[in-house]
Amino acid sequence: MRGITEGFKKINGLTLKVIACVVMLLDHLTAGMMLPAIRAGLYPDSISFETIKLIYQILRSIGRNSFPIFCFLLVEGFTHTKSRLRYALSLLLFGIISEPFFDITFFAKHDVFNINFFECFGANLDIIWNHCNVYFTLLIGLLVIWAAEYFLNDFIVINKFKLPSWLSYIPAGLVLALGIFVAEKIHTDYHGFGVALIFIFYILRYQFPLNIVAGYIELSFLGTEYYALPSFVLLYFYNHERGKYIGGLKYFFYAFYPVHIFLIYILRCLIFG
Repeated sequence: MRGITEGFKKINGLTLKVIACVVMLLDHLTAGMMLPAIRAGLYPDSISFETIKLIYQILRSIGRNSFPIFCFLLVEGFTHTKSRLRYALSLLLFGIISEPFFDITFFAKHDVFNINFFECFGANLDIIWNHCNVYFTLLIGLLVIWAAEYFLNDFIVINKFKLPSWLSYIPAGLVLALGIFVAEKIHTDYHGFGVALIFIFYILRYQFPLNIVAGYIELSFLGTEYYALPSFVLLYFYNHERGKYIGGLKYFFYAFYPVHIFLIYILRCLIFG
């Protein structure tokens, strides 16, 4: 069966990344523009509230399919990157850059349609840092699997004395628990479930397709994330190839997150302000 399905594995890493970005854009347009407009009653009278609500729910359901792909690609990047430290610092840097735009676009309660971002930011200081964007979830997940790798590969040998391999899973599990705790404490996007998903993708990376099945089951316990099933199907058809080399353009994908969120805020204000 595995030999038969190998011929259908045509999706490379770059394609997955583009798909995830497009789906994320749709999700954020819905959350950053449509939801505030609905709350303010700024939708056509010819469309009933029930219809608007259904459209919103459908679009957000589609949007559930971006995060699992990003988590999966994070693990791929972790196992292939030349510098894990640079990888982690990149996530941290863009997480910090993205945070003000993330908070104001999705969680602002005052001056929601004020195009002056700084005024809107000042009016919503009470909600700043109540949430942390997805870059912090990915960063915590990266640090967790980085530490877990040490315990799973190096910890079992101490002063040339080899410990039973099963013992290495204890500190690895404790690191995962710590990562989940931190994610919950600082209210990262997808919370501890996101960190756990990254860990599952890593720890089961050689047990295909168990890693995909286990990841979907775990994430399904979080709200409406069970709608992310199509993304896990796409991961099944991943061919383990990076795709076309894009060089420095890889930072385009880093920057896409804060830039598109800020543009959604501006567009929201221009349309409804």
